[in-house]
Amino acid sequence: MRVDARFFDGEIARDHAVSAELAPEGLAIEGIEVSRRVWSLSGLVAISPIEAGRPARLGHDGAPGARLVITDQAFVRELVGRAPHLAGGLNVRKTGRWVAIIGTCALLTAGILYLTLSYAPQTLAFVLPESWRHTLGDQVEATLAGGAKLCATSTSNMALADLASRVAQGDPEAPLFELKVYDIDIVNAFALPGDRIVLTRKLIETAEAPEEVAGVLAHEMGHVYHRHAEAQMVRALGIELLLKVASGGGGDIGGLAGLLAILRYSRDAEREADSFALDQLKKVAIDPLGLKRFFERMMKLEGDRGSSGGIFGTVSDMMSTHPVTRERIDAIKPLPQGTAARPVLTDADWASLKKICG
Repeated sequence: MRVDARFFDGEIARDHAVSAELAPEGLAIEGIEVSRRVWSLSGLVAISPIEAGRPARLGHDGAPGARLVITDQAFVRELVGRAPHLAGGLNVRKTGRWVAIIGTCALLTAGILYLTLSYAPQTLAFVLPESWRHTLGDQVEATLAGGAKLCATSTSNMALADLASRVAQGDPEAPLFELKVYDIDIVNAFALPGDRIVLTRKLIETAEAPEEVAGVLAHEMGHVYHRHAEAQMVRALGIELLLKVASGGGGDIGGLAGLLAILRYSRDAEREADSFALDQLKKVAIDPLGLKRFFERMMKLEGDRGSSGGIFGTVSDMMSTHPVTRERIDAIKPLPQGTAARPVLTDADWASLKKICG
């Protein structure tokens, strides 16, 4: 079926008389001044809604600016039957293109989020709002404590306050933190989001000198300084759940499994915390060999405990969340020659700290 039509090539304002024909390969157009061309049906575009009794004004996505006006209604109906998208039907080609675009955007978004969570959690940890950090810290601390008794904090107990003050003594770059002791029967210490550090009763009981506790505390200060806990939350929970937890929208850290994922740092994070601890102990003239002796005792206890859990209990222990290696122990050196170590606590304060949970 061939009909007369008017063609605008988009280059000059004048129209051209042409004939239009439905060919097997599409809509064929030709005239005295217009060489034969075929517009694919999938690329046809209705410039204005096609309505019965009105000329059909068509364009094509392969010929920007060109227009074809067809007045023959029987031809228009047949054309719409072959290309239903002209009447608002589905244009498979265009729909496929948009599906591809949307799919590509979704993949790019997922890729960016994956890379962000994989490689930038440390950066994100330093831009989290303070309110979020403290809310996250509250949740982690509550899960960690699990109903255990809070024995004391550095704001309420003099021996604990003296310990925290001594390890940070006179160093303006030392991170501010609140120190807490919980009556938990495992040997461990934790740096939590929101600038707080938790020591367990069993860790203090296991330590044989205040320098050992001070060394562990300096290590946890390193985690606070680098915001490793916040970075782990970004890495372990992802942005969506992190938003829910921080906003109180019903999310949680997933109980013990989620807690251990947050508190188990990478080897690089442990090295960073060790490095901070050694620098800090040197600044405040605390013997770093106390930390070395404590780590060595942890390795021995790890080897001796067997399957019974030993003194560590069944929840977690320092070796699971802060795996001590011979490499880390060997990196701990004495204070520089000529630097005299100063006491961490008085004998009375040390005795008080050992009995802090009553």
